[in-house]
Amino acid sequence: MRGATCNFCGKSFRNRQAVRAHLKGCQGYRHLPKATVPTVRSRLATSGTRDERPAARPTLASGPGQSRAQHFPSRLATTPPLNTTGLGRSTIQSVKKQVIHSWWSLNHVVPSETKAEALVAIEQELSRLPLDQFPRSELVAIAEGIRDGIYRPIIQAQQRAREEEEGRRNQARLRTMLLATGAAHAIRTLRQQRDLDASTRLDLEQKVKRALAQEVDGRESEADVQARVDELLKQNLEPICRSRRALARQHLIDHGVAYAKQALAGEEHLDRWQLRAVQADVKQDLHEQTTGEESEADVETFVDEILYEVLEGNEDEDDEEED
Repeated sequence: MRGATCNFCGKSFRNRQAVRAHLKGCQGYRHLPKATVPTVRSRLATSGTRDERPAARPTLASGPGQSRAQHFPSRLATTPPLNTTGLGRSTIQSVKKQVIHSWWSLNHVVPSETKAEALVAIEQELSRLPLDQFPRSELVAIAEGIRDGIYRPIIQAQQRAREEEEGRRNQARLRTMLLATGAAHAIRTLRQQRDLDASTRLDLEQKVKRALAQEVDGRESEADVQARVDELLKQNLEPICRSRRALARQHLIDHGVAYAKQALAGEEHLDRWQLRAVQADVKQDLHEQTTGEESEADVETFVDEILYEVLEGNEDEDDEEED
């Protein structure tokens, strides 16, 4: 049986296959800057006779953690590529073609410069290996590992970009839905304001829509948007309501004064100065008591009460004077 020796640790094995299996756990091989499968030299010469010059074993005088590259610096630095011509070159080209051309993805595109980088890296790695000692499946697996390591950052970046774009599209769809929800809530709320005319109601709807378009980005909830609509409507309705109440209040005061004047026209026992005094009292009380939310009937009832108190008081004074 032909023996074989590991060139990294100097151990002897019964054949080349045993050496390849040993390399997986060989500390000298694993500590190399870039793992390189060595050529396995047989103890027997090609002529069938044992080599009279046994392979020199390195002296492991250094600590166990020392790199194997320090034990064989000259050999590693001067070892040329093993497979640059002939059958080895053909095998490398075939593996490269299979590994690079067979890869495809429905959702990812690898740039041509990245493919070229992978081709160069695969060729550099396979050129250092004894190809006749590896089955093709192992060479393909090695090349695929190199390819995947180079492709992975590109694929991950494309995946992140795709996820970010999908997130932006989802957020845009949610924003559109929230804007529609907010506009519908504003319309329902404004319909409850019976005193608003159509022009004012439409103007408020447009103001709410413009404000929502500037503020809503799609991350809010429907409750958040509806609360914001209520706040916007309150801010815009308050000045309108104040102005409307002021106008209504003045109208009611004028109506009350006119009603009092008409009611006093039949009081012939009152002279001109008394009539003016009563009308002034009525007007003063209307200014103090009227808010603008009453009806005309409420104001008339209030004026009747004022006149009754005033006129009854005048009659009592007249009776006292006669007595």
